[in-house]
Amino acid sequence: MKPPKNRGPRRTTVQRPFLALTTGDPAGIGPTVSALGAASPDLRHRCRPLLVGNAWVLTHFCRLPSLKINPIADLSDYRDAPGVVNVLHVPHPAISSLVPGRPQKIAGESAVLSLRTAAALALRGQVCGVVTGPVSKESFKAAGVPFPGHTELLAALCGAPRVEMLLAAGPLKTLLLTRHIPLKDVPGRITTETIVSAVSFTDGRWRKMSAGRRLRWGVCGLNPHAGDNGLLGAEEKRAVVPAVKRLRRRGLPVEGPFSADAVWAKHAAGAFDIVLSLYHDQGMIPLKTLYPNAVVNITVGLPWVRTSPGHGTAFDLARRSPPFKNADPSATLAAARWALALSQKHPPLF
Repeated sequence: MKPPKNRGPRRTTVQRPFLALTTGDPAGIGPTVSALGAASPDLRHRCRPLLVGNAWVLTHFCRLPSLKINPIADLSDYRDAPGVVNVLHVPHPAISSLVPGRPQKIAGESAVLSLRTAAALALRGQVCGVVTGPVSKESFKAAGVPFPGHTELLAALCGAPRVEMLLAAGPLKTLLLTRHIPLKDVPGRITTETIVSAVSFTDGRWRKMSAGRRLRWGVCGLNPHAGDNGLLGAEEKRAVVPAVKRLRRRGLPVEGPFSADAVWAKHAAGAFDIVLSLYHDQGMIPLKTLYPNAVVNITVGLPWVRTSPGHGTAFDLARRSPPFKNADPSATLAAARWALALSQKHPPLF
């Protein structure tokens, strides 16, 4: 009898992970860009994209004739085929009353239901991460949601004692010290303790998320010319300079404060890995100006990976015919790539 032929090692199939993409506010652009992103061949090659939201909205409001919407009730019903967008259906009893293009109670309620469902999937380890579609703070308020946005709600759902918001776009990265608060309240929130705590927390958690090295930090000043040694404001001398010194004593590579109109050029040239912005627009304006379709929000501190495209609901585009005509899923795809990289603990994408 002849010996069997050696056919080499047996091939094994590596199952692509599920990646959840919530559809965000159903009256906005979220369902459309989520569906377009989920259908991307590049994303499908890397994972099994799973929309989490109301399937009725996708079939009635999103005019995407090239895609087949496949509502499912369980991940075992997932259909892995080109052009098919699988939607884990999250029902809302009044969704047929939804009016596209404006904030409303139904939209806020539906968005929260989708977020809760996606968070449960992530906590059970059924998805490798969650990409959250844009929501409306006005819809949240109309629905009685006691949180200003995604980040705070997700932290509460997961029992995370603390989270921070890191923004990435191209080679630029920033951590927002303060987020969605009035500008007049910002100076009172800037203390040595808040700066030291935010940088230390984010640096440590980021290294665990990405298996990377310590970040090189550049710190913005609050006032023009970073206060000009106290001539244009006291916040730098009072809080920022002492914080930078304390962080350096802890061994973190931190420099500043720098004038906010100069620090971004240094960052783009490679002097830092990340910039600490003291308020929302100080960090968001440079990123959105240079990379309007690629800004990604990365939440640091959750027990699972969460990213989000850095744009809003685009309610104004609902008035186009068809609604949300020429919607661009680039930011959703960028957020998905970040989520996949971080779920696999890749080195930072700097």
